[in-house]
Amino acid sequence: MKKIFTSVLIALFLCLVAGQTVAQAGIQFGIRGGGNAAKLTGADVQDLEGTIKNKVGLVAGIFLAINIGKIVTIQPEVLYTMKGSQINDPLGEYTGKLYGDYVEIPLLLKIRIPTPGIQPAIFAGPSVGFKLKEKLQIDGQDVPLEESLLENNDYGAIFGAGLDFGRHFMIDVRYSLGLKKVLTAIDEGIQPDVKNGVWSATVGIAF
Repeated sequence: MKKIFTSVLIALFLCLVAGQTVAQAGIQFGIRGGGNAAKLTGADVQDLEGTIKNKVGLVAGIFLAINIGKIVTIQPEVLYTMKGSQINDPLGEYTGKLYGDYVEIPLLLKIRIPTPGIQPAIFAGPSVGFKLKEKLQIDGQDVPLEESLLENNDYGAIFGAGLDFGRHFMIDVRYSLGLKKVLTAIDEGIQPDVKNGVWSATVGIAF
Protein backbone atom coordinates (compact mmCIF):
# COMPACT_ATOMS: atom_id res chain seq x y z
CA MET A 1 0.00 0.00 0.00
CA LYS A 2 2.81 2.35 0.86
CA LYS A 3 4.47 1.69 -2.51
CA ILE A 4 1.22 2.42 -4.35
CA PHE A 5 0.75 5.67 -2.42
CA THR A 6 4.33 6.71 -3.19
CA SER A 7 3.90 5.90 -6.88
CA VAL A 8 0.70 8.00 -7.03
CA LEU A 9 2.48 10.95 -5.41
CA ILE A 10 5.37 10.70 -7.87
CA ALA A 11 2.93 10.51 -10.81
CA LEU A 12 1.03 13.57 -9.56
CA PHE A 13 4.29 15.49 -9.13
CA LEU A 14 5.43 14.62 -12.67
CA CYS A 15 2.06 15.69 -14.09
CA LEU A 16 2.31 19.03 -12.31
CA VAL A 17 5.85 19.60 -13.58
CA ALA A 18 4.86 18.64 -17.13
CA GLY A 19 1.83 20.92 -16.97
CA GLN A 20 3.90 23.88 -15.80
CA THR A 21 6.51 23.22 -18.50
CA VAL A 22 3.89 23.20 -21.27
CA ALA A 23 2.21 26.27 -19.85
CA GLN A 24 5.50 28.16 -19.86
CA ALA A 25 6.42 26.96 -23.34
CA GLY A 26 5.46 28.85 -26.48
CA ILE A 27 3.42 26.35 -28.49
CA GLN A 28 2.98 26.86 -32.23
CA PHE A 29 1.16 24.88 -34.90
CA GLY A 30 2.67 24.83 -38.38
CA ILE A 31 2.64 23.43 -41.89
CA ARG A 32 5.67 22.16 -43.80
CA GLY A 33 6.35 21.14 -47.39
CA GLY A 34 9.17 20.54 -49.82
CA GLY A 35 10.94 18.06 -52.04
CA ASN A 36 12.59 14.65 -51.59
CA ALA A 37 15.51 12.91 -53.22
CA ALA A 38 14.93 9.27 -52.21
CA LYS A 39 17.33 6.39 -52.75
CA LEU A 40 17.47 2.83 -51.42
CA THR A 41 20.47 2.07 -49.20
CA GLY A 42 21.88 -0.93 -47.36
CA ALA A 43 24.51 -3.63 -47.74
CA ASP A 44 22.68 -5.43 -50.55
CA VAL A 45 22.39 -2.21 -52.55
CA GLN A 46 26.14 -1.59 -52.61
CA ASP A 47 26.61 -4.42 -55.12
CA LEU A 48 24.29 -2.50 -57.47
CA GLU A 49 26.30 0.74 -57.35
CA GLY A 50 25.61 2.79 -60.45
CA THR A 51 22.15 1.29 -61.06
CA ILE A 52 20.38 2.80 -58.03
CA LYS A 53 19.57 6.47 -58.52
CA ASN A 54 17.68 9.18 -56.65
CA LYS A 55 13.93 9.41 -57.20
CA VAL A 56 12.41 12.86 -56.81
CA GLY A 57 9.22 13.20 -54.76
CA LEU A 58 7.31 15.44 -52.38
CA VAL A 59 7.01 15.78 -48.61
CA ALA A 60 4.32 17.77 -46.79
CA GLY A 61 2.54 17.81 -43.47
CA ILE A 62 2.00 19.50 -40.13
CA PHE A 63 4.07 20.04 -37.01
CA LEU A 64 3.77 21.23 -33.43
CA ALA A 65 6.61 23.37 -32.06
CA ILE A 66 6.84 23.36 -28.26
CA ASN A 67 9.37 26.11 -27.60
CA ILE A 68 11.06 25.73 -24.23
CA GLY A 69 12.88 29.01 -23.76
CA LYS A 70 14.72 30.62 -26.64
CA ILE A 71 16.97 27.69 -27.53
CA VAL A 72 15.18 24.33 -27.24
CA THR A 73 12.14 23.14 -29.20
CA ILE A 74 10.42 19.77 -29.06
CA GLN A 75 8.83 19.24 -32.46
CA PRO A 76 6.54 16.31 -33.32
CA GLU A 77 5.51 16.13 -36.99
CA VAL A 78 3.10 14.18 -39.20
CA LEU A 79 4.31 14.08 -42.81
CA TYR A 80 3.24 12.54 -46.10
CA THR A 81 6.52 11.55 -47.74
CA MET A 82 7.41 9.85 -51.02
CA LYS A 83 10.25 7.34 -50.78
CA GLY A 84 11.62 4.61 -53.03
CA SER A 85 14.30 4.74 -55.71
CA GLN A 86 15.09 4.79 -59.40
CA ILE A 87 16.57 1.50 -60.62
CA ASN A 88 18.46 1.47 -63.91
CA ASP A 89 19.41 -1.62 -65.87
CA PRO A 90 23.25 -1.81 -66.00
CA LEU A 91 22.98 -2.59 -69.74
CA GLY A 92 20.76 0.42 -70.33
CA GLU A 93 17.81 -1.62 -71.53
CA TYR A 94 15.24 -0.25 -69.08
CA THR A 95 14.63 2.30 -66.32
CA GLY A 96 12.53 1.33 -63.31
CA LYS A 97 11.08 3.24 -60.39
CA LEU A 98 9.94 1.84 -57.06
CA TYR A 99 7.46 4.13 -55.31
CA GLY A 100 6.72 3.89 -51.59
CA ASP A 101 4.47 6.56 -50.07
CA TYR A 102 4.35 6.79 -46.28
CA VAL A 103 2.88 8.68 -43.39
CA GLU A 104 5.97 9.47 -41.33
CA ILE A 105 5.89 10.65 -37.71
CA PRO A 106 9.16 12.18 -36.47
CA LEU A 107 9.76 13.43 -32.92
CA LEU A 108 12.54 16.01 -33.20
CA LEU A 109 14.66 17.85 -30.66
CA LYS A 110 15.64 21.21 -32.13
CA ILE A 111 18.41 23.46 -30.84
CA ARG A 112 18.58 27.07 -32.01
CA ILE A 113 21.36 29.66 -31.73
CA PRO A 114 19.46 32.70 -30.38
CA THR A 115 20.92 35.33 -32.69
CA PRO A 116 18.84 38.41 -33.61
CA GLY A 117 16.61 37.94 -36.64
CA ILE A 118 17.85 34.79 -38.39
CA GLN A 119 18.58 31.85 -36.08
CA PRO A 120 20.62 28.81 -37.21
CA ALA A 121 19.29 25.51 -35.87
CA ILE A 122 20.11 21.81 -35.77
CA PHE A 123 17.72 18.98 -35.00
CA ALA A 124 17.52 15.21 -34.69
CA GLY A 125 15.17 12.51 -33.52
CA PRO A 126 13.51 9.14 -34.19
CA SER A 127 10.73 8.53 -36.70
CA VAL A 128 8.24 5.83 -37.59
CA GLY A 129 6.51 5.40 -40.95
CA PHE A 130 3.42 3.58 -42.18
CA LYS A 131 3.13 2.64 -45.84
CA LEU A 132 0.12 4.04 -47.68
CA LYS A 133 0.80 2.66 -51.15
CA GLU A 134 3.51 1.28 -53.39
CA LYS A 135 4.03 1.07 -57.13
CA LEU A 136 6.59 -0.33 -59.56
CA GLN A 137 7.15 1.17 -62.99
CA ILE A 138 9.32 -0.02 -65.87
CA ASP A 139 9.96 2.56 -68.59
CA GLY A 140 7.04 4.60 -67.29
CA GLN A 141 4.54 1.71 -67.37
CA ASP A 142 2.93 0.36 -64.19
CA VAL A 143 3.83 -3.25 -63.39
CA PRO A 144 1.05 -5.25 -61.67
CA LEU A 145 2.21 -6.59 -58.29
CA GLU A 146 0.91 -9.97 -57.18
CA GLU A 147 2.56 -9.52 -53.78
CA SER A 148 3.75 -6.51 -51.85
CA LEU A 149 7.40 -5.54 -52.38
CA LEU A 150 7.63 -3.24 -49.36
CA GLU A 151 7.01 -3.83 -45.67
CA ASN A 152 3.99 -2.08 -44.18
CA ASN A 153 6.02 0.01 -41.76
CA ASP A 154 9.41 1.64 -41.44
CA TYR A 155 11.46 3.34 -38.74
CA GLY A 156 14.64 5.33 -38.59
CA ALA A 157 16.25 8.59 -37.53
CA ILE A 158 16.07 12.11 -38.90
CA PHE A 159 18.73 14.76 -38.55
CA GLY A 160 19.32 18.08 -40.23
CA ALA A 161 19.92 21.81 -39.99
CA GLY A 162 18.13 24.98 -41.00
CA LEU A 163 17.40 28.62 -40.46
CA ASP A 164 14.54 30.21 -38.53
CA PHE A 165 13.48 33.64 -39.77
CA GLY A 166 11.85 35.00 -36.65
CA ARG A 167 9.26 32.68 -35.07
CA HIS A 168 7.02 32.07 -38.05
CA PHE A 169 9.11 31.11 -41.10
CA MET A 170 11.81 28.43 -41.39
CA ILE A 171 13.75 26.41 -43.94
CA ASP A 172 15.73 23.24 -43.42
CA VAL A 173 17.60 20.38 -45.05
CA ARG A 174 17.21 16.96 -43.46
CA TYR A 175 18.17 13.34 -44.00
CA SER A 176 15.87 10.46 -43.11
CA LEU A 177 18.04 7.44 -42.32
CA GLY A 178 16.09 4.20 -42.58
CA LEU A 179 17.03 1.59 -39.99
CA LYS A 180 14.59 -1.16 -40.96
CA LYS A 181 14.87 -3.55 -43.90
CA VAL A 182 11.95 -2.49 -46.07
CA LEU A 183 11.88 -5.10 -48.86
CA THR A 184 9.78 -8.14 -48.11
CA ALA A 185 11.49 -11.51 -47.67
CA ILE A 186 12.42 -13.42 -50.81
CA ASP A 187 13.17 -17.14 -51.30
CA GLU A 188 13.59 -19.18 -48.12
CA GLY A 189 12.53 -16.23 -45.96
CA ILE A 190 15.72 -14.26 -46.58
CA GLN A 191 15.15 -10.51 -46.29
CA PRO A 192 17.52 -8.28 -48.28
CA ASP A 193 19.45 -5.60 -46.44
CA VAL A 194 17.73 -2.71 -48.22
CA LYS A 195 16.58 0.42 -46.39
CA ASN A 196 15.07 3.78 -47.20
CA GLY A 197 17.23 6.90 -47.39
CA VAL A 198 15.79 10.33 -48.17
CA TRP A 199 17.25 13.83 -48.46
CA SER A 200 14.62 16.54 -48.06
CA ALA A 201 14.53 20.31 -48.35
CA THR A 202 11.49 21.86 -46.66
CA VAL A 203 9.89 25.20 -45.89
CA GLY A 204 7.81 25.63 -42.73
CA ILE A 205 5.32 28.25 -41.58
CA ALA A 206 4.36 28.41 -37.89
CA PHE A 207 1.27 30.18 -36.56
